Amino acid sequence: MAAAEPLTIGVDVGATKIAAALVSRGGAVLAANRYPTNRQQGTAVVMDTIATLVNALLAQGDTAVAGIGIGSPGWVDPAAGIVREAVNLDWRDVPLATHIQSRLTCDLPVYVHRDAYAEALGEAYFGAGQGCANFVYLGIGSGLGGGVIVNGQLATGADNLASEIGHLSLDGNGRLCNCGLRGCAETVVSGTGAVNQARELLDSGAYPETLLNTADLSSQQIIAAAKKGDGLAAAVLQRTAEWLGQIIAMYAIILNPRRIVIGGGFGKEAFHFLLPGVRQVLRQRVLRSNQELLDIVPSKLASSAVGASCLVWYTPDQAII
Repeated sequence: MAAAEPLTIGVDVGATKIAAALVSRGGAVLAANRYPTNRQQGTAVVMDTIATLVNALLAQGDTAVAGIGIGSPGWVDPAAGIVREAVNLDWRDVPLATHIQSRLTCDLPVYVHRDAYAEALGEAYFGAGQGCANFVYLGIGSGLGGGVIVNGQLATGADNLASEIGHLSLDGNGRLCNCGLRGCAETVVSGTGAVNQARELLDSGAYPETLLNTADLSSQQIIAAAKKGDGLAAAVLQRTAEWLGQIIAMYAIILNPRRIVIGGGFGKEAFHFLLPGVRQVLRQRVLRSNQELLDIVPSKLASSAVGASCLVWYTPDQAII
């Protein structure tokens, strides 16, 4: 009998939660867990949480694990395994790979890359990007990140900072971002951005009949209210769609992708509310030749950690498609 192919463990480190999954070579999620990031408690606590989740998955597997892949927000140096800067986690020059290796119950390689790059790889190998040599992945969760596949290759740029779309300032007079700039894309295109917009509309009193209130307001509540026809929730999602449409218009013109894949918790849940507004913006701002053949689809991955697991197998010099 042939030996079973080694498994991988992927970890998606977000600003609000950490998701981990035991993943087969074919991209199937065999086991998964998650826990709040609790970044306010400090870097060491976050490292302990990641290691605890990984060690729990290692204990569940009867098959050998080839390695651990970790997707982190921010600017990552994959060769060194270091997160150079992650403003949403308040990290600077954090040796993430070394920290996790020292906390594991067995000796395994740990691979680290930007979370949006990892998720773009996941979509290319196992998700909505399969068979597509030119696509853009946009992860819309508590923040906003982008990963780009160009001619079958992951485009990382000179310093692994390509497609840092969340911190493109769309409005110089807009809301102050965690990075110190104003009007960054993720202040308006994210679950956090949607909540902030909803709070502003609630404070304005413009929607007295709304189902929403400021107590425990969340992006999930906004989407649920929109499904019930709530006007305030619909206005928030329409505005989010308009900003998202501008971002996609830029990608459409500069890169000419065949497909845009929308992922992230908020992006997937709100996808069908966002799509009409995005399409409207594209019709207004982009030549027909640039957007008529552009598919916009939701992510197909069962877990955000699947993409991170692909880092174990990924080699930059090989074509993905």
